[in-house]
Amino acid sequence: MAGPIAVDHNFLRGWVRAPQPEDHKYSRGVLSLLTGSAAYPGAALIGVEAALRTGVGMVRYSGPEGVAQMVITQHPEVVIAPGSADGLVVGSGMVSPLDEDSRSRVSAAIAEGVPSVVDAGALELVEDFGPLTVLTPHHGELEALLERLGIPAGATDRESAQQLAKKLSMTVLVKGAHGAVVDGHGGVWELPRATPWLATAGTGDALAGILGALLAAWHERLRESPKLLGEAVAAGALIHQIAAARASARAVGDADSPTGGPFSVMDVCREIPAVIGDALNSWA
Repeated sequence: MAGPIAVDHNFLRGWVRAPQPEDHKYSRGVLSLLTGSAAYPGAALIGVEAALRTGVGMVRYSGPEGVAQMVITQHPEVVIAPGSADGLVVGSGMVSPLDEDSRSRVSAAIAEGVPSVVDAGALELVEDFGPLTVLTPHHGELEALLERLGIPAGATDRESAQQLAKKLSMTVLVKGAHGAVVDGHGGVWELPRATPWLATAGTGDALAGILGALLAAWHERLRESPKLLGEAVAAGALIHQIAAARASARAVGDADSPTGGPFSVMDVCREIPAVIGDALNSWA
């Protein structure tokens, strides 16, 4: 790839679509989430919320029983029975180091080979998971991954992520105000500058849910062309950023505010359908 690709609003065109009359819940993608814990149940609730609002056809939840009850209380449409899925989100809200049972369940889920988002607690298990895997570490998690795998750190998080992506032939999302997506083929997608108000607890869990929903919805396309994973991840990250910007502007009642205001992660989730709807309407 010649150079970084700047991700803008038009970038969503290839990764957001409205359901067609012949669609059904399975054709729109089934996403499985193995997330949350007794210590951090909110991560599961946030990820499920974001995935549903992104428009996936079905969500399965397979985390701890106590958390599962919270999930179906908030979203009774979520399926907690085991079954097949087209995409996976694993690790959000899981306590590291993982206990033996959690390690076994996470490893088994990833071994299914569906397009997967590996986040937070599950990052400690990262090895050669295959080209349909996206890693979403924050700065500290990225440093720990590099050290464990014996990969030299770069001068910046982006350079470190590129080293990691190349070594493992995976896609890595670089979080932060100057976010980017990098893959093992040298691809780089530069995201717009994010609102600083996005630096708040739970927003990473929402991001994982959005990404998982897109990967599940487009699983057939991604299986046919794994090199497109970076584009899909960049689209998901952009949806997250735009939703956050909308939530920040709504917080102060001024869509043109240069600074916006603080918001909760659920405010971001509530903006996701409007982001997707606006994108679809702009192409109609």
